[in-house]
Amino acid sequence: MLTVIDLSNHQKGLNLASLHADAFMFKLTEGNYFEDTAAPDFIKQAKALKKPFGLYHFLDNSPVNEQVDFFLSYANPYIGEAILALDYEEYGRIGAQKAKEFLDLVYEKTKVKPLIYMNESDANNEDWSEVIQADYGLWVAKYSSNLPRLTQWPEYAMWQYTNTPYDTNFFYGDTFAWQKYAQIETKDSNIYHTKGTRFKVLKDLIVKADETFKKDTGMIFCQGTILDIKRICHTQTTTHGLIEYNHREVFITLHQDYVDKVE
Repeated sequence: MLTVIDLSNHQKGLNLASLHADAFMFKLTEGNYFEDTAAPDFIKQAKALKKPFGLYHFLDNSPVNEQVDFFLSYANPYIGEAILALDYEEYGRIGAQKAKEFLDLVYEKTKVKPLIYMNESDANNEDWSEVIQADYGLWVAKYSSNLPRLTQWPEYAMWQYTNTPYDTNFFYGDTFAWQKYAQIETKDSNIYHTKGTRFKVLKDLIVKADETFKKDTGMIFCQGTILDIKRICHTQTTTHGLIEYNHREVFITLHQDYVDKVE
């Protein structure tokens, strides 16, 4: 899990090295007219610190296609490196269909699947079924020590739990998982499931015992077995799911040829 701090022009001039953060999210643009002038310096600092970062666009009611083009005109140098996200709040709450239109256009133009940011109430009270089915990840805000309670979304990638002293988040993954969200999708990058909590085994699987995924346990899960995943683990080349079995932690591949997502 990574601690992520979200910054914008309101914190312009801040020294990122002074913050206890593993990664950052930076506001980049808003509507079809506003460039966040703090972003270039923040990006430069994050890269110098060798810390992952993401870039987000604040939605308003101007034409969605213009907003996408405006956002990408600034984001393009970082495509494949930065997580992309849509900030859906305040006057930008113009409906789930408009939000999906933005997400779809960004994906079409970049082959990167953006996250969508919203508060717990909006995540529960609007119909997000098409966004969820399209496999866009959720970045949810709930300023509380209690976890978000969601009625539609099966999971969330990141939780913004406080705005004191800065908007601070938990990202549920490591730096490899972060890069999975940021990467440009290709045929090869799509061969693993990167989200989900339950999977059905499609072929007999030999279980691996450690996170290097090189040591066989001798255990086999047969075709049709349903597996409950505690967390998804990424390496530079593979993606595996951590499960508990016979009082030990073991890993199974999440290759789409071997397992199918149930939930």
